[in-house]
Amino acid sequence: MDTISIQPDAMLTPRRQRTRERLIDAAFDVFAEEGVHASTVEQVCERAGFTRGAFYSNFTSKEELFAALMERQQEILLSELAAKVDALGPQLEKVTKPLDEDGLGELLLDFFIGPMDDRTWCLIDDEFRLLSLRDPEVAVVFQAHQEQFETSLTAIVQRAIDGAGRAFVVPTGVAVRVLADLYKDMLQREIRAGHSMRDREDVRLMMAQLVIALTRPVG
Repeated sequence: MDTISIQPDAMLTPRRQRTRERLIDAAFDVFAEEGVHASTVEQVCERAGFTRGAFYSNFTSKEELFAALMERQQEILLSELAAKVDALGPQLEKVTKPLDEDGLGELLLDFFIGPMDDRTWCLIDDEFRLLSLRDPEVAVVFQAHQEQFETSLTAIVQRAIDGAGRAFVVPTGVAVRVLADLYKDMLQREIRAGHSMRDREDVRLMMAQLVIALTRPVG
């Protein structure tokens, strides 16, 4: 496999950027439907309405396209989560004492649901993780993306916890990993069962109980 690299958006012309975005949009659906290994460049091109030439003028391989898709989706996710924290700000400012279990449960669902409960995104994220275990070059790219994503996510979650009047009793990065892993596990269970995370009281309760265990009131 060729070395995976992603060309910075600033180096692209507007027309080429639009072409890349259409290819990434097509890959989002094709990779989720077929899987990365089973899908082909031709399928992505057909879905996007481009030729192979247009593909290879923007990406050297299917894996590079996959990495670009992951980068874009992570940026979207982080932006949406940050916006949720900003939106919760006025609500949290009215809280006169640290949030209890019920308050934390609602806060966490408001925070995670939406950006992180997309079935298609869940499938693609797992595809990237599996591919990184099989391919050493993909592993390097995945690790770099994962570290950058976790650093940004940790800062956002820290803002939310600060606003809730609590502090983590373990390193914030560790707490965020535990919370994200629990949420993802529950999300996958709900997707298999055809349920919505918002409708499950036990999901809200488990998330709140975990945060209570991982944090302490401030002040």
